[in-house]
Amino acid sequence: MTLKLVALLALALLLTCLALLNFSLGFLLGVTLVPPAAAVRPGGNRLPLAVLLVLTTPGVSVFLAVLAERELLEAPAGLGEAWQRFLGALGQGLLQDHLHSAHLSPLLALGAEARRLRQWDGLLWS
Repeated sequence: MTLKLVALLALALLLTCLALLNFSLGFLLGVTLVPPAAAVRPGGNRLPLAVLLVLTTPGVSVFLAVLAERELLEAPAGLGEAWQRFLGALGQGLLQDHLHSAHLSPLLALGAEARRLRQWDGLLWS
């Protein structure tokens, strides 16, 4: 329980730093990252929690957002088109990061990934 508390505090710190820079991004990440972080616990039935962790990874969240956007525009995209749009969104993000020399976003992403790996460790090995 202490490790879960430390992981939730690290997540709160990460989201606070991000919300100071970009509130909408911090809010969306909070909506997708906090429920699995609060739900993960050692023991019990691990399969639903593992599925929840996979579905809330940033890559899957962006891919599902691309599919939802096309659905809301009433122009449903096939998986191939959605994949191309997903790769385009990643490419645009990397280009913007490089053009503006913003080094904080990759550091926050590394912090989020370390926290996510700790969740998997707590789910599978504890």
